[in-house]
Parts: sequence; structure tokens; C-alpha cells
Amino acid sequence: MNLKALRAFRLIVENGSLSVASTELGLSQPAVSRLISMLEDELDLLLFDRSKRALRVTEKGSAFYAATRHILAGMEEIPQIAKDIQTSDKQLKVLTTPRIAQGLISPAIARMREENPRLRCRIDVLSRLDLDNLVGMRTFDLAVASLPVKHPLVEVENRPLFRVRVEAVMTKDHRLAKKERITAADLADEELVVLWPDQLWRQQLSDFLRAGGETGRYLMETRSSLMAFQMASDGAGIAFFDRLSARGLDVSNVAMRPLEPQRWISFGYIHHRGHKLSANAQRLIQCIRMSIEDFKRRSSENFASTELLENESASEK
Repeated sequence: MNLKALRAFRLIVENGSLSVASTELGLSQPAVSRLISMLEDELDLLLFDRSKRALRVTEKGSAFYAATRHILAGMEEIPQIAKDIQTSDKQLKVLTTPRIAQGLISPAIARMREENPRLRCRIDVLSRLDLDNLVGMRTFDLAVASLPVKHPLVEVENRPLFRVRVEAVMTKDHRLAKKERITAADLADEELVVLWPDQLWRQQLSDFLRAGGETGRYLMETRSSLMAFQMASDGAGIAFFDRLSARGLDVSNVAMRPLEPQRWISFGYIHHRGHKLSANAQRLIQCIRMSIEDFKRRSSENFASTELLENESASEK
């Protein structure tokens, strides 16, 4: 399949313009049109409607784009992939998510930099959805995220590192801030700031409420856990977070209370199956553990809210 034709298709769909694709590819507009026609013939799909002067993506073209978007995006990574392979022994490339980037990855990298000031790092902070889609497409030394992580095309190893206790987040003057622990019944009439239904933290919360005989008032939804935390801090409702991730956030206006019964979510590192971890990646794992131990020593609440895990395959648990 012609990779340039696929790139032209993506550029036209995302920019709504043949001229943009022409400029990006360094080709004439007629040449780009021929690429698209060749792609349509190869796929046996009508991707664009040409009945008017401007190209309009068809319903089937939109469906093709939606189903292959992560693959098309991965194609843009090919030049960088080649560069990363050439310099893999001189740098550390990490994929992670916004939830733990500031609170955990940053202090671990800082510790590594103290040991090796010449270390070059690339930390790519991705939404969980993007991480799941791109973990098979990009070259990286280590990914760190909540487990499990899967990819439809590439086998990945999930190795647990630690788990965190889920806690309700609210303003300090909220009526529930006086309680030591929060039950499902406590949340029955509260306005909740939650993640989308397909996200792990939302699923944990839903299970918690159902087990307590409640359904919950999901009035505010967001894909961003950091946005949910901030909304709770601003008094928009009750969100759900963990103390380790909150390390990098402003907690001056919030109270955090563990759920009863407790709920825990595991985090770990991810790499391509069969891939030997670099020395830098192994040291990062050690520094993450050390950063967690430092965090736990700071208070009894921190100690109770985070647990280091044995390094075994998550799929075996």
C-alpha cells in the first residue's frame, strides 16, 4: 500500500484541504488527487465525494479514517523512530500519563539527573487513550501507566510497580470532609465529577457504588483526571484521585478521604514483549521505587495510601 497516499488521505481529512496536503507532501494538487484515486482503487472504497469543487469525505471515508487514525498517526513517527534507534544508548525515552507525570515521573527523573547530569530524556505525556493506541507504534525505553495496557497489533509486557488507594476529593469545607472515610451511601446525593465510562477509574467508582447499593449522580464527566481534581478543588463536586498523583498539584484547598471499603488501582511499567530493558530504563524503575519510598515516609497518610508491589507479570495476577 502506498504510504504517501495514506498520508495524503490523512492530511486532506484533518485539514479539509487538498492544497494543504499538496504543500505538506511537496506535490502538485493533481498529483495528490491521483494518489487518492489510486488509494480508492486499492481499497475499493470511495473516500471522497467529487461532485462539487471541494473534496468532501464520504461516510465510508470517515469510517476508514476513524478505524485507522492511530495507524495513520503512527506513520508520522517513522522518521523519529529511526532517529531514536540511532541514539537509543544515549538517551531515555519515557511514555506516561498526566495523572502520574508530575507526582512520580518528574521526581524519579530528577533523581536520575542528579546521578548523571548528561542524561538526555524525552518524556512524552499522553492521554491514556493515546498511550493505549500508540504504545505499539512508537519506540520507547519504558511506559509507566495504570495497568493493564494492551495493543491490538503488538504484544506488550505489563509489570506492576505499585498500587494507590482511591480517595474522594472535595473542598475542605465540604460536609463530608469531617468524615475519616467515605462510603457509597455518603455519595448517594452528591454531585460527582467522574471520568468517562471506558476509563479504569470510572469503572472502579461504578463498581464501588453498585456494591454499596447506589448508582451515583454523574453530572460532570471529563477524560482528564487532572481536570476532575481541579473541578473538585473549585467546589464543582466530588472527584476521585490518589495522594501520590496529587503530589504535583495544589492541595491547599482540598480534603482527600479514602473510600470504605477501600479501592486500589495498580500502576506499572510497560515494554514491548521480548524487548530487553536498557540500563537507563532499569535505573528509572529503581528511581521510581525510591521516590515512592520517599513519599511514603513523609506522613502516615502517605504511607497508608500507596503500596509497592512485587515485580511480577500483571497478566499472571
